Amino acid sequence: MLTLTPEEITHFRSQLADNQDALDTLDLIEQRNGNLETAAKILAIRAGYEPSRKSNILDDLLEKSRKIICQEEFREVLAAGIIPIVLEPLAISAAIPPGLASVVAIYAFKIGVKKFCQVPDSES
Repeated sequence: MLTLTPEEITHFRSQLADNQDALDTLDLIEQRNGNLETAAKILAIRAGYEPSRKSNILDDLLEKSRKIICQEEFREVLAAGIIPIVLEPLAISAAIPPGLASVVAIYAFKIGVKKFCQVPDSES
């Protein structure tokens, strides 16, 4: 379970002040004690999003988003902590609702883009 601290939520709120979907998502994350997975589940239900495979919704979103986030141009800005630039291309390219794109981008930043973009050995 990956969570955001109140300080991180405040930081992202200031960075995403011009994006109402992202602010609403941060409100939800805050209401869920910073839990990104719980927020992703709630947002997915609200948006009618269904995972492409029987799995955790957040895992499905991360997998769908990996190809976009791991492109050099997005990987670099996300690694620098610049979340807003990634959101719209991520939502459009991965065909996921904007609020869920916010969760995915924050998750990738939080665990580290380098780690996020590594393909696990167990995948074939």
